[in-house]
Amino acid sequence: MSTWTHVVGAIRVDGIPDLAPEVFNITSLMKIMGPISSFDHPNDKTKLPCGSEGSLKYQVIEYQGGVPWVIIPIWGDLRDYYDLAKIRRWWFRTLRNFGEPYMIRDCVLTATVENGDTITLTKDKE
Repeated sequence: MSTWTHVVGAIRVDGIPDLAPEVFNITSLMKIMGPISSFDHPNDKTKLPCGSEGSLKYQVIEYQGGVPWVIIPIWGDLRDYYDLAKIRRWWFRTLRNFGEPYMIRDCVLTATVENGDTITLTKDKE
């Protein structure tokens, strides 16, 4: 029987793309997050927490011009994965990688091991 860990979260990144388009672009953010690994398309270079059938997923959505810039929803069901400490370390390492010039306005991530523990993480509690 498999152990599943269910994850959902979001990171809101503020920035002003018109001031520095070479920095404030979707490609730069995707480099910080790293490649996604899936069952059909495994990628051993993923930085994302990864179960036996693939990693967490995310999407970078540019939703407005000006300071409110992007939202990055994060989700996934990790098979044969139960290490919430690893998810915690990944979360805070990823947030640190969004250093200057990016500004994380808000973020939250919840991870639940099936029939086990749950953690809820923000940017303020490491």
